Amino acid sequence: MLDTLKFILPALIANAFPVIFLGSGLIKVRTPIDLNIVLPDGKRLLGPNKTVEGFLVGVLGGVLVGFCYYFLGYSYLTIMYGLISGLGAMIGDIVNSFIKRRLNIPSGEPLVPLDQLSFIIVAYGLVRLTNIDYLCFNMGFSLKYLSLAIVMVMILHPMSNLVAYILKLKDKPW
Repeated sequence: MLDTLKFILPALIANAFPVIFLGSGLIKVRTPIDLNIVLPDGKRLLGPNKTVEGFLVGVLGGVLVGFCYYFLGYSYLTIMYGLISGLGAMIGDIVNSFIKRRLNIPSGEPLVPLDQLSFIIVAYGLVRLTNIDYLCFNMGFSLKYLSLAIVMVMILHPMSNLVAYILKLKDKPW
């Protein structure tokens, strides 16, 4: 279980950082990542909650976890691992938003299990595509770990959303 957490922590932190930094008001500028583009279906490409600032702070969260791994004695490549995992998490979140807009699900409304899994699955895909997991940890983020990660995220994601709601970082508890 600890190995699984080691693999997914950069993506988890990347997914949480936009909520923390934008929800708390620490970052006030909100530049829509889709530049307010409306597709021929009449809907926004992504929606108002996907911002350049959120994307960047999310990736930064993954990188910070990579730095922590490095300071704990892992290879300097863990910084790249954090970058790739954080980037994957943010891309997964954007893909999720795109799908939800096409399905007429309003911004901020839930789509279970896509909300919980899109970020971790895309992060996993990028990590495996680059092979950075083997370079950093001498072991791979295998399907066994991904399966456990999915179970962990299905539990942790709703709990962290509830905590963010209680702390008034989010408008809704999902």
